[in-house]
Amino acid sequence: MKTIILTRHAKSDWSNLHLSDFDRELNHRGLHDAPMMGKRLALRQVLPDLIIASTAKRAAQTAELIADNCQYDKETIQWDINLYHAPPSRIQEVIYAIPDSVQTVMIVCHNPGITDLVNSLAGTLCDNLPTCGMAAFSFEVSSWNEFNLAKKSLLFYDTPKMG
Repeated sequence: MKTIILTRHAKSDWSNLHLSDFDRELNHRGLHDAPMMGKRLALRQVLPDLIIASTAKRAAQTAELIADNCQYDKETIQWDINLYHAPPSRIQEVIYAIPDSVQTVMIVCHNPGITDLVNSLAGTLCDNLPTCGMAAFSFEVSSWNEFNLAKKSLLFYDTPKMG
C-alpha cells in the first residue's frame, strides 16, 4: 500500500511587486495555515516518509512549516525545481522516481498542475485546490512506477477553511 498527499503551497504575499514569482514568500495567512495543516496530518496519523517540494520560496516555506508540525525532519525534504509550475505529467515523473521503500509521500507544488492532477485521480474533486489544500490517495502497488496504473482511493481532502 502506498499513500500520496498532494499539497498546494500556502497563501503567498503579493505586497512586493518587485519580487519575482519564484521568490514570493508566504503572507500572514500562509504562515498560519501551513503549521495548522501539518498538525491536522499528525492528528490523522497520515505522516509522510518523504516530502518533495518545489524550490519556489512559498512552496519551500509551506513544506518546512508542515514538516515542523507533523513529526517530519525538515532537513530531509527533497527539493525539486522542476515542480515549479509543473504540469501533472511532470509531477507524475517525480512520483515514478520515488524509492519503493517510501510508503507515504507528500508533494508540495503549485497550481494549475496540482489541481489538475488531483482531479485526474479523483474525478472532479475541486475547481481549484485552495492554497495549503491537501488531497491524499492510497493505492495498492509495491512500486511507485506503477502509480499511473493503480486504482486510487481518496483518503481525505482538506483545506485550511474546512477546519
